[in-house]
Amino acid sequence: MFSNSNKVTAVCVAMMMMMMMMMMTTEAAAMPKAGGHSKHSARTHRKSSDGAVVETVPLQLDPSALVVSRSIRPLQNASISPWTYNISRDDSLFPPVLAEARCLLRGCLDSEGRENLNLESRPIMHQVLLLRRVKSTGAGSEAGHSYHYRLETRLIAVGCTCIRPVVKHQVVKHQD
Repeated sequence: MFSNSNKVTAVCVAMMMMMMMMMMTTEAAAMPKAGGHSKHSARTHRKSSDGAVVETVPLQLDPSALVVSRSIRPLQNASISPWTYNISRDDSLFPPVLAEARCLLRGCLDSEGRENLNLESRPIMHQVLLLRRVKSTGAGSEAGHSYHYRLETRLIAVGCTCIRPVVKHQVVKHQD
């Protein structure tokens, strides 16, 4: 079975590949073919309940295109701001498994490995793209059994770092 760091690496690589494929698919869909026709004839446009225009573009994911890197050193235990990963699973999302970092210390480790509270451990946040599987609605006998994917974004912690604490000085006014 895979270790947590290998799972995180695989999920990160899958997310990067998925984002690149989505960007390429969107760019290709926007380019007209010779003769003025779009590359994707299955593109559809409709208005959502709030009046926004929703565009549906076919997306093909090729799992064989994923390349797993073997040379990435796990940083979470070598950092002076160590972290662990909380793994969550949601089968209605692609990818279905997400790893989110959680800082293990309030402070940061000094050169002897003791926690120093003069520095603070803080999560490093990153916005990721996810695809949510949604049951299709509409007329037709297959509407109850068909699904589409909606692009979503989520802000997740990918690691932790040390920062200087923010100190706010307050001015105290004395009443006479």
